[in-house]
Amino acid sequence: MRIAFDAKRIFSNQTGLGNYGRTLVDNLQHYYPEEDYLLFTPRLSDSANKYAQQFKTITPTTPFKHVWRSYGIKKDLEEAEVDLYHGLSSEIPFWLNNIKTVVTVHDLIFKALPHTYPQLDRWLYEEKTRYACKSAEKIITISEYSKQDIIKYYEVEPDRIEVIYPPCLPIFYTDTALEKANLIATNPSFQQLPSEYILYVGSVIERKNLLTIVKAIWQMPEKERLPLVIVGKGKGYKKKVKGYIKSHHLEHLMFWVADLNYLEGLKQLYQQAQLVVFPSIYEGFGLPVAEAMLCGTPVITSNVSSLPEAGGQYAKLVNPKDVEELKVAIQTILNDTELNQQMRIEGRKDALKRFHPEKLTRELMDLYQSVVGSRQ
Repeated sequence: MRIAFDAKRIFSNQTGLGNYGRTLVDNLQHYYPEEDYLLFTPRLSDSANKYAQQFKTITPTTPFKHVWRSYGIKKDLEEAEVDLYHGLSSEIPFWLNNIKTVVTVHDLIFKALPHTYPQLDRWLYEEKTRYACKSAEKIITISEYSKQDIIKYYEVEPDRIEVIYPPCLPIFYTDTALEKANLIATNPSFQQLPSEYILYVGSVIERKNLLTIVKAIWQMPEKERLPLVIVGKGKGYKKKVKGYIKSHHLEHLMFWVADLNYLEGLKQLYQQAQLVVFPSIYEGFGLPVAEAMLCGTPVITSNVSSLPEAGGQYAKLVNPKDVEELKVAIQTILNDTELNQQMRIEGRKDALKRFHPEKLTRELMDLYQSVVGSRQ
């Protein structure tokens, strides 16, 4: 098969959607090297240059690069004689009638929580997502919860939607038990961090609900409070969180890591944490939960949206709006040695089983083959 990808974010986005695309095509090439993969992108970038060398990459010859992915790309796809086009981020080209298409719709947060998006962004997402859901042969989404949202908001037939969990980055699948390198001790940016801590990884925005963690720590007896290491950036909501921290004199317990740009450091932070807490209100999947469990770290996450799926049976689920419930969960896991060990060992085994890249890539290839064979 000749499979084409909307590779804009593979080259332009160094986090979420970019990681999804890069990991997906890397895994496909690793497990199914006999297939032909083509990346279509409006522009290249130095940071992802290896993908231009690793895969056949097509860029527009038209000066109208900003609309090429929606309109002008059709001619280039036809000339490349592709069998399938996969839109990796909720959109496919308009009027691509003679080429089979698959689209990944990660989530519909802009529909469920519209107040968190600017009006113009909501309109653009709505137009592109609605068309993609209507026109693609198959829709891939990253959780059963997101599947139900797609059915709810766009009235899509359930059998057109396939749930395939997003693979984590390769570094999180390697064995953690025998690793000796202590990047926290040797890296200058980590030398001020405490030896024991609770960890939060994610954007510092209202939906991710960091303030509830801070409040839970405040409610704990002073002698039981552990420091909180926060990996993520934010603006307005971060000021709100910092205001609470200051007014409750918790500054000495809060450690902000905003410029972590290498994965070895993030993995080490996961590994050495006593606990990862991710009480988000809404997620399409919740990668920090899966990453933490693959690192053998106990996880507390929310009992809403897709997060029970990401956490599985060995994560502790709580009401993300209940500070007292979160506080008790933190205390229980920190104080119950047997439970703590079970969450570490069994949680990692379960995550490896559910999110193994070979399993997820096989599910993806099976879907591609079913679509390509569906209109012979």
